[in-house]
Amino acid sequence: MNYAATSPRTSPAVTEGLVCHLRQSMNLSAGRNFEGLDDGAIALRARRVLAHLFNVSAPERVIFTSGITASMNMVLNGLLKEGDHVLASGVEHNAVARPLEALRRKGVIEADYLPCGADGVISTQGLSRAFLPNTRLMVLTHASNVLGSVQPVRECFAIAKEHGAFTVLDSAQTAGVFPLSMDGVTDVLAFTGHKGLRGLAGIGGFALSEGMSERMAPWISGGTGSASQSLEQPDFLPDKFEPGTPNTLGILSLALSAEEILSIGVGSIRAREAALTAKFICLCRSIPGLRIHGTADASRSAAIVSVDSPGADVGVMAARLYYEHGVITRSGLHCSPLAHKTAGTFPHGTLRFSFGADTTEDELLYAAEALKKIL
Repeated sequence: MNYAATSPRTSPAVTEGLVCHLRQSMNLSAGRNFEGLDDGAIALRARRVLAHLFNVSAPERVIFTSGITASMNMVLNGLLKEGDHVLASGVEHNAVARPLEALRRKGVIEADYLPCGADGVISTQGLSRAFLPNTRLMVLTHASNVLGSVQPVRECFAIAKEHGAFTVLDSAQTAGVFPLSMDGVTDVLAFTGHKGLRGLAGIGGFALSEGMSERMAPWISGGTGSASQSLEQPDFLPDKFEPGTPNTLGILSLALSAEEILSIGVGSIRAREAALTAKFICLCRSIPGLRIHGTADASRSAAIVSVDSPGADVGVMAARLYYEHGVITRSGLHCSPLAHKTAGTFPHGTLRFSFGADTTEDELLYAAEALKKIL
């Protein structure tokens, strides 16, 4: 029950597709005209299906990186300039908070974290007052990896647009699970492959709205296999932001898994996970001494439930669940001290349960009973 960190398995169809590729692959580079086998053909297939999934009008605006941490570093460093002001939420993951802090310590930017309620949600009331004349960017996690809380992204980003700020969405906990559309919502959508998108670890990326490429400088430069006569990074997409040898196997895993997600239907996946979350919250409420953090409304939460119990060490709880009952969870601060400060669980952290659409109700019952025993 640690899907918020990494989906524990790829589907049989994805695994079969990856094995088939490894058997057939001859390490063919892009541009060699070996249809369906070379890096470029695989990348285009993945760009097209992800563009469909995220409602991006042009597949070349889907950029691949090693994951959402690399994506956020590239986007933030590529968009922000000296003297800029940034707004983020009070539940951001360190994938956002640390790059912002690095830029702040260098004296490049100012950054403010918008206060959230104990449930981890930003209030849009009075939000306009947080914007300064030099606010260039608002970056928000769509759902907290600690509390599961889903932010009112559409409303927040609409206010940001009224103030002329760019917007960046961290979809680490929602891509592949929640219906997402970039169109008219956000300028940049960053994603990672190994969670709800059910791909391999080490692959992710970001998608750009129309015109954003011209406003963003490349943060990493290098070989692209294109415009090789120039010592400058190409200015066309996707090459502008994709130097180096691509992770073709990871990209293929995204193509295969996203195709499968679209065939199932994101709405169906979301409904299944919301039902599991509601069920587990109900089970946790019946355990004496257990505190649930975040929203208790599963319709406004990702499939994440964080708990603790007065006097109990969450690390010990996680260890006993695993060694005595075979239940895998995640304890501690979950790379998000901001979220734990918001929830009042800093510095001890919480014990986090997180589910996927293939989690069963029997597994929920077993985990809840195991939790009750160790307490």
